Amino acid sequence: MQASSGISVLQASRAVSSLAHGAAAVLSWGLGQQGALGIRSDRDHYEPEHIPDLPDNVVAGQLFAWGRNKEGQLGRVLAPGEFDFSAAPQPVEALSKEHIVAATGSGVASFALSRHGALFVFGASKRGQLGLGPGQPSAPHPQQLRLPAAAVQVSAGWGHAAALLDEDEEEGRLVERSCWEPRRVDLLAGMVCGFDHTMVLAEDGSLFTMGDNSLGQLGRPSQPQARPGAAAAAGCSLPGEHLAPSCASSWIVNPEADCGRRINHPRPQVAAGLGHCLGVLADGGVVSWGWNGGGQLGLGQFVTEECIPRPTPIYGIPANRHALIAAGRVHSVLATDEIADRGSAFEAQGCAKAPVLTMCHSWGSAANGRLGTGQLEDSHFPELVPDLDGEQIVGLACGLDHTLALVRSM
Repeated sequence: MQASSGISVLQASRAVSSLAHGAAAVLSWGLGQQGALGIRSDRDHYEPEHIPDLPDNVVAGQLFAWGRNKEGQLGRVLAPGEFDFSAAPQPVEALSKEHIVAATGSGVASFALSRHGALFVFGASKRGQLGLGPGQPSAPHPQQLRLPAAAVQVSAGWGHAAALLDEDEEEGRLVERSCWEPRRVDLLAGMVCGFDHTMVLAEDGSLFTMGDNSLGQLGRPSQPQARPGAAAAAGCSLPGEHLAPSCASSWIVNPEADCGRRINHPRPQVAAGLGHCLGVLADGGVVSWGWNGGGQLGLGQFVTEECIPRPTPIYGIPANRHALIAAGRVHSVLATDEIADRGSAFEAQGCAKAPVLTMCHSWGSAANGRLGTGQLEDSHFPELVPDLDGEQIVGLACGLDHTLALVRSM
């Protein structure tokens, strides 16, 4: 499950019936513009609200979509009386014969991944993010993207997208569909796209970052800018680094050097917002870096720097290596639990049951209800979302200014 945007990156939701291992419901809160919350209105909500038009038992399989549709990013026809957006979730009928296991969106483009590794795209391709080539700038209905192997993960930024291919078929390479054509990056285990940057994870927990670093969102020093001719030859239309395979080691973020620990493995967790990032470390601690204009790094009111260019620990929250994290424009969300090893018993028994996470924290800008706490004041450190106390949280996703949570009652 991942929220997305129809106005700017990550805003009007296109949600998937998620990968939960049982019955679950979706809650939403924050900015309701253009029906982003899926609650039959465009009003803001300051506390979690149940989305009424989704099935009672939300599991992987059928794709539902709502929010802005001016560019066709919902992949379905709007209901009578709806103009440019839909405030109520409805199935994407064109994918009714597919078993959808993941979906995401960014601005004007949406992506859906099937159980068999087929990747479907729909919406607009203003910067080539649909990957359909320069001759097809839009797809009002889902179209399958041609890839050299089955996809196992997909992520999208404002104007770019990335898909991770099956390692048995394609040696675990990451395929980027940007600048209208695919490009390969090294052997990787996972990835996430921010507004104009990308983070990718290796199996050993090494984190690589690339793209825009104007707000410190890469978590490392920028590499020398390519001369204009080389940048053009590389297909880059925006200022940034010259990314050549020979310099991949310089892309590595090193939280071990900054705070003595590495990104979590074997369950790596990173999240990217508009200009800030979050990561769960191997011991369950959480770090943040990048833009801190609204307190979205969670480092406290005494950290006054606008940008923090290195991973920095967030204190005052229970350490849990199974924690879930999500990042919006100027807010962040975390699901964790005071019992750090509550999920370890499942792993010891070889079970696939989801870890039990019963505490939800949020921080950053409170405008339009982004934090879900009912409060109107911004928070520079993590605060509990009271309405989710005691609920088992199995999925989190942030749009620019709203949040979705997949929950099961305990």
